[in-house]
Amino acid sequence: MSLADSSLRAAAFVDRAARWTGAALVAGFAAMVVYVVISRYLFSSTPRWAEELPRLALVWLTFVGAISGFVRGSHFRAGLLDLIKMPPMIRKALAILAWLASFVFLAVFIVTGARLTGITWSHQTTALSLPVGLFYLCLPVCCGLALLGMILKGGRT
Repeated sequence: MSLADSSLRAAAFVDRAARWTGAALVAGFAAMVVYVVISRYLFSSTPRWAEELPRLALVWLTFVGAISGFVRGSHFRAGLLDLIKMPPMIRKALAILAWLASFVFLAVFIVTGARLTGITWSHQTTALSLPVGLFYLCLPVCCGLALLGMILKGGRT
């Protein structure tokens, strides 16, 4: 097996792991929302985590889902370039430009997210006393994994 094949397999693993993690987060988020609704309307009691925990899950779910979009190269393309007839060289140049823009975007989010996480880690949420930095930790973690997947894939679609 060549290095390129190993790299593509590793990128596919990152994508698959993100999808399974996202599926688990969706299931957990749905279960939390259903439990809160049932608790609120049937038992007239709302759990104290009713807003914080689903919000945390939703924030992480959003960025975990973005990993797959970046690894698959579907964020900037969105299928629109395929609809426009253009020479292959221009198409290749636009694909490289989109890859570079994604790379820079993710690198900025990794650095900024790490700073935000560090600044807010000592603060606590109101209901559960969780570190506020948990909300921002998804930026460096998920953007780092997306960048790793993009690099492993090497611009191949």
